[in-house]
Amino acid sequence: MNKIFLIILFCTQFSFGQEKKINLKFHFESRLSTIIPINLGNNYLSKSNDANAGGAIHFNFVKINNFKLGGGYDYISYSISDVSTGGNIKWSRYNLIYASLAYEIPIIKKVNFEPYIGIGSSKLNLESDNQSFGHQTGTNFRIGINLDYELNNYFAFFIGTAFVKTKFDVNTSPEFVSFYDNSSLVQINIGIKFN
Repeated sequence: MNKIFLIILFCTQFSFGQEKKINLKFHFESRLSTIIPINLGNNYLSKSNDANAGGAIHFNFVKINNFKLGGGYDYISYSISDVSTGGNIKWSRYNLIYASLAYEIPIIKKVNFEPYIGIGSSKLNLESDNQSFGHQTGTNFRIGINLDYELNNYFAFFIGTAFVKTKFDVNTSPEFVSFYDNSSLVQINIGIKFN
């Protein structure tokens, strides 16, 4: 009897709720930015490489109320700093493609705060001069925030930060797996948004 009462109470709570208008629209905006990467942890990218500034492009396609659906691409290059763990490779190219969900929060006039989460695919190309040493692929997860300052209806400057964790698929000796199968990265993004 108590279970039936709880089910009825639960259903009536939702039947008397206020109706919210859903504002769904195709909303195209893009972000171009420079990435300042900071690698963390005891892993290949952090311990065997020096990160160079990278670049990013991000698009949002759909807006539902203040939620935005989109995706992006990040590119960061690395130079080998420790040949004992990096081998004869001279540099690495880190490519990340991801889908994201953001929520826009107006703070004051012309200033918006936008937290977001994302998931995607990562590829780390390993090269030396004109020779490729293969690549590693994996899955990346991200959480971040952007702070926008609107110049007008079409442009905004922004600064943001994100934490990106990648889990790589590797095939190596068991004692080396934990060093090569992951990366942790804090990105600082500075750029412009086009509405």
